[in-house]
Amino acid sequence: MAKEELIKKLIAKLDEKYPLVPHTGAGRLFSMVRRMKAEKELGIPIGIRSGFVISVETGKAANEMAEREWEKFYKSLCEQLKKNYSELYDKLFPAKEK
Repeated sequence: MAKEELIKKLIAKLDEKYPLVPHTGAGRLFSMVRRMKAEKELGIPIGIRSGFVISVETGKAANEMAEREWEKFYKSLCEQLKKNYSELYDKLFPAKEK
């Protein structure tokens, strides 16, 4: 199977298992961090990852960022989720992962 085909299948599985939920601040933040975490764990190239969320600081969508920039942005979203919605953060990052 070609790499591009494999990536498309992985993304389709992500869409099914981790759908993006753009309804509330908590829902948007949780669904994006959840999706970014899954994409990172699966090794999806950044340019093919979801661009659902855009950095206010840089104006770039997540899938337009360089790797270090993406990691910094992801970390800041995780910290925001932990600060504002700790119960949702704990669902994604159980105590053993922290």
